[in-house]
Amino acid sequence: MQNPYSDETFLARWLNNDLDPKEKMEFENSEEYQKYKVIVDKVAMLGSPAYDKKQNLQRIKKNMLDATNSTKVISFAPKWIYSIAATLLVLIGLFFFFNRSTVYTTNYGEQMTVQLLDGSEVILNSKSKLSYKKSDWTDSRKVVLLGEAFFKVTKGSNFIVESNSGTVQVLGTQFNMNTRKDFFEVICHEGKVKAIGSESTGEATLTKGNAFRIANSVVENWNTKSSLPSWLSGETTFTNTPLNQVIQSLENQFNISFDTAKIDLNKRFTGSYSHQNIELALKTIFVPMEISYTFNNENNIVLVKE
Repeated sequence: MQNPYSDETFLARWLNNDLDPKEKMEFENSEEYQKYKVIVDKVAMLGSPAYDKKQNLQRIKKNMLDATNSTKVISFAPKWIYSIAATLLVLIGLFFFFNRSTVYTTNYGEQMTVQLLDGSEVILNSKSKLSYKKSDWTDSRKVVLLGEAFFKVTKGSNFIVESNSGTVQVLGTQFNMNTRKDFFEVICHEGKVKAIGSESTGEATLTKGNAFRIANSVVENWNTKSSLPSWLSGETTFTNTPLNQVIQSLENQFNISFDTAKIDLNKRFTGSYSHQNIELALKTIFVPMEISYTFNNENNIVLVKE
């Protein structure tokens, strides 16, 4: 790990309050400052060696007297304390550096292709998040997903995708996974995957063309002939999907919100919409369902059952 500071004594000099004004100002405005400050506060709570109270009181009085005649900052603590604290800071800093997660996120209407350490490829759909730890990758190929992504997994050891709604285990395949609150959907496009829900919803082994979904604790299975997710080519397709998930998809794609108080979100929709035109997308979904839509403002739409 490369030293991010001016020299190897930087942290010790900071602890000893020996930084020059410029160094101090730059450090206190950096992202690392708050992290190290928390560590120092924790170190300060650790026990210290026994000492002579009377002798230390006399030393403190002398230091205070000397300080009135000098602009130099007086250190009241023994130098070895700063050396130990600096060592702890470096060790803890290294721990956090090597154990932090690598995170990828997409914004509204955005897609992103991520190349993993083993050559596996993940394409994130809009408003999605993928994270994993590089330090654990050799022992366990595991990623965490929030949102929707298409995976092309390189053959090798067990590959795991975790989420709040369910888990997918795979050895080498291509599949689409969509995970939101109370929603977990996996479609296998090649090879074989295992989709694992909760104890009550169970699990399913999927091969090419098999799809598995848990929506509001209800398990569903169906087949598809699609070789790739349609959203990769600018169109999102649904198969008997709860309306609330369809609306969530529209929100993520076009950066809009809906007033849904006057419609039944449990209704199902089968069909698709284009990512190119929001007006066309709204008509494609809501006209067949006999739901009217009105723009309350530029980014909010009111839905009413006709």
